[in-house]
Amino acid sequence: MAEFKKQVKDISVKFEDSLLYLIDNQIINNDLDDDDDDDDQEEQQVINPLEYKIQPVNTPKERFIELIQKATKSINSLSSSIDKNERSNMIYATRDISTHFTQINEEATRICRNVPEGKAKEKFLENTSKLKTSSVQMKINISVKASSDESDDVNELNSKIIGLLELMEQCFEVVTHSDRIYNDMDFASDTSFSTSGGWNTVS
Repeated sequence: MAEFKKQVKDISVKFEDSLLYLIDNQIINNDLDDDDDDDDQEEQQVINPLEYKIQPVNTPKERFIELIQKATKSINSLSSSIDKNERSNMIYATRDISTHFTQINEEATRICRNVPEGKAKEKFLENTSKLKTSSVQMKINISVKASSDESDDVNELNSKIIGLLELMEQCFEVVTHSDRIYNDMDFASDTSFSTSGGWNTVS
């Protein structure tokens, strides 16, 4: 059981690392002035990606990243509840995870209507869809685990949960590191996309 908890915690940290990458590259760096690359620039403050306030939340990209942050917080809550054997909280956390990744998939589909066709878009949507379906499977498996007796053999179930979390983390990393898609989101916010004119983005 201790190994299972450690595995869940380690995967949770990877989710946080991917969220940090996304916030650092798509929110913070976008706000830096061109003058900020001086050699005597102050060292950047260490960021807690779970607590970072995304403000304002006006553009599709900012709203999407806020959803990503909410999903990561729920993954963190799942890890904490598993570590503390809080069965009810395990169920609540996975419900939230499933809700957030469903919203992320829906928002990604909506946003990508204004994103050029290509491999980047295809890969992005493929992985948001996998996150949605895997989170539903996770909700089912965690419900089974939460209702199990202390004497039950849950090794196989734990392996399924770890496998799902690993798959979700891999998809999550793809989604958070899809820099080209986020750049297209910026472009969509600054221009009115025309299907006739289109965007000439290489994928």
